[in-house]
Amino acid sequence: MTTFLQLIVVGISTGSVFGIVGVALVLVYRTTGIVNFAQGVFAVLGGMFTFELRPHMPLLAAIVLAVLLAAVLGTLAALVAVGFRGRTTHLASLVITVGIALLAEAILLATVGEVPRSYAGVWRHAWDVGGVLIQPQYVLIAGVALAATILLTLFLRGTVVGQALIASADSARAAELVGLNVRAVAVIAFAVAGGLCALGGALLAPTVPVVYNADLALTINGFAAAVFGGLTSIRLALLGGYALGIVEQLVVGYIDPQYNLTIALVVMLVLIGWRSRRELVA
Repeated sequence: MTTFLQLIVVGISTGSVFGIVGVALVLVYRTTGIVNFAQGVFAVLGGMFTFELRPHMPLLAAIVLAVLLAAVLGTLAALVAVGFRGRTTHLASLVITVGIALLAEAILLATVGEVPRSYAGVWRHAWDVGGVLIQPQYVLIAGVALAATILLTLFLRGTVVGQALIASADSARAAELVGLNVRAVAVIAFAVAGGLCALGGALLAPTVPVVYNADLALTINGFAAAVFGGLTSIRLALLGGYALGIVEQLVVGYIDPQYNLTIALVVMLVLIGWRSRRELVA
């Protein structure tokens, strides 16, 4: 029983990061109509940047600066994916984001190599709760994921700016007619999503060392979590991340670690098929 509970705790932690990536994907999709398959790259960059900055400044300052750098790179990714005139089709933008992910992975391999990067978290000692070890870093990751989900949901649903962002995705032409700059909306969405993923990656690195190609697993799991919410629900994306994280840890603990990514792919395909069938029936 203790092993089971330990796997659940770790699963919620890693699932929170999957949820953060899923929430970022939903944010970009709801505001631009673009599926950003480079989203996991920003989580990797968050961990990498923090690792490089950590020796030169306090950890909190390193994380903040890493998030800001990722947001700037998210802005550049938006300019490339959307096009300088904002007329690139959503399919073309999706392909461009895949290219960005591959390019980023190649650059990381050439610059930082294959050695995993990690660093000490905010707290070093775990809490022993009935034989289950709970790292304070796990709680921090879960808390940040939950807070980000709540804040983004309130922003999109409860503010005029949030409603305007959603409207630009529903009809870009209509948004332009009422004075919204669709390209500027995409830049904001990509920047916020990039910074959010970088924060998740920076918080995860102390418990799970980050490697140059970790973006693939993060993107697949994040997309599966986003699909759980139909690419439109931020709250369900977080719940989907929790579910994936827990299931994958149970697979790692009781079956075989090599199947954890397969689980995400199967879940994603099942959800896509299920939702497609529902739409056809409706």
